[in-house]
Amino acid sequence: MSNDDMFQWWRQAPFGCALYQETATHPEQWVFVDANAIFKVVTGLTAERLAGSQPEEFNRHAVYFSESTALCYQVDSYAPAAGFFLVILQQIPNLHFASPPTASQRNPVALVSLLLELGQHFSTVEPAALPAFIQQALAKLGQTVAADRVYIFNYDFNNNTCSNTFEWCAEGVMPEINSLQGVPLAAIPQWLHAHQTGQEMHIPDVPALPKGDALKQILQPQGIKSLLTIPLLAGMELLGFVGFDSVKNYRYYTEQERLVLGVFARMLVNLEVSARHRVLK
Repeated sequence: MSNDDMFQWWRQAPFGCALYQETATHPEQWVFVDANAIFKVVTGLTAERLAGSQPEEFNRHAVYFSESTALCYQVDSYAPAAGFFLVILQQIPNLHFASPPTASQRNPVALVSLLLELGQHFSTVEPAALPAFIQQALAKLGQTVAADRVYIFNYDFNNNTCSNTFEWCAEGVMPEINSLQGVPLAAIPQWLHAHQTGQEMHIPDVPALPKGDALKQILQPQGIKSLLTIPLLAGMELLGFVGFDSVKNYRYYTEQERLVLGVFARMLVNLEVSARHRVLK
């Protein structure tokens, strides 16, 4: 089994991990093999810097503070096989250290403020102005979370398809809405199952999906490196989903970010429910 095959097991782990291999000539020196997208985002290290890193840099501390996410991570490690060393970074909920803000840190306050602003307008916007308002909301949300595409899909269970209804793209990113109409649900069974059970679909490293994977075959041609999709559920009824693509860089959404973006998904559901009530009156 090659080093790459060995690391394949951890590429899609819901935590950061990096694999190192022991050198034959210097037993105390390790050679960096690979790291998954979450590890790269959390550490903020360049490919060159990771290539020269050693496990000791992370294992000397029980807790690792990430300047990239402004969050704390528990450091663990173990040997998956003789001569290999795996470093694991798992987010510690509700643990924050005071530190000066850096340019690379995300601003959760800005995201919450935006959701509060949108919530105030969602309840008062006129039906005729709703499509334009949703489009503006996607743009503001995409810019705040540094996504390259933000979009909404509707599920059509009568025809067993889903279609892209709204899409915002960052500058220089190709739109995909026209090519994503009537997508067969049979092509995305794991995606659909996640949404039907109320779960998000969070893939930090799309290229690391197994060869031949159905989702990979759909996402890679769009240039997607990372994505997050959140189901739109009205009670037990699955209406669709809102999604966030990262094309230019890999992106890992923290638990806090996913919770806040889930609020936006519920706002969209409330809009749909309100629209139905107006039609029935």
